Amino acid sequence: MSDTNRSVTLTLTADDYVAANKLFILKSATSLRSLVCWLIFVALLLGSFFVPALRLRVEPYAAFFYICVAVVIAIPFYQYFFAATVFARKAYANQKTLQHPMRVSWSEGGFKSTAEQGEWNIPWADYLKWTEDSKVILLFQGPRLFNMLPKRVLTPAQIDDLRQMLAANIKRA
Repeated sequence: MSDTNRSVTLTLTADDYVAANKLFILKSATSLRSLVCWLIFVALLLGSFFVPALRLRVEPYAAFFYICVAVVIAIPFYQYFFAATVFARKAYANQKTLQHPMRVSWSEGGFKSTAEQGEWNIPWADYLKWTEDSKVILLFQGPRLFNMLPKRVLTPAQIDDLRQMLAANIKRA
């Protein structure tokens, strides 16, 4: 694909930022570390059912324990369905740099973003991983820092080209 088809001008929206944050939360919650923590939690929960069989006096703590279980189970759902939307919209409203038009492009050398605040050219080797869903592509510079590119601004051919470029240069999350 020619370089002229490897660029797009866009202005991020609050919905774009919400979609990026939801994908970030989803990928964080399904990481190996998170899954290991959940397995340990489930093992402890199952183990708690055997404690009464040992005839220990745990009745006063049982209600508290089960409330804690419910809270821990509810946290990821709260983060994904409520917090991501509310906090991302608030952050978008407060961070003016997200609201300016920008031009992004990609090449064999990396990912480039140009806006009135400046220009950033990040080589592929500086990215940790990448992921996507139906709305957005995230390019992770670190575990909690990412560039986002909403798919709504890309043609199907651009999406395919960018995927090929990413797959050749960065590990997929």
